[in-house]
Amino acid sequence: MRGESRFSTAMKYVEDRPYAKPEAAAQRLLELIQAEMTETGYGHAYTGTVNTAFTRGGGSVAEYGDGCKYGIEAGLFTIDDSGTRVKPGRHGLGWKRPPEQ
Repeated sequence: MRGESRFSTAMKYVEDRPYAKPEAAAQRLLELIQAEMTETGYGHAYTGTVNTAFTRGGGSVAEYGDGCKYGIEAGLFTIDDSGTRVKPGRHGLGWKRPPEQ
């Protein structure tokens, strides 16, 4: 095996992660929140079911965390103090910021 590398030099192509960008992850989380609220009729969704749906749908735990952080900062949704319930925020409900004067 002298002169031969034990590592392959062939490149492996990795498919793109659909939720690699926090904005995309937050948008998907908002969709899941709204879907659960519609299905249950409650004014909130549970973080556990949203997390499960997100990760089973191709998102990673890290992407979930990044999406949550971005979504909260952008006002897309809020998570209550207990961390178990999530609600759409002003921006998540289609609220538009008034034009600046």
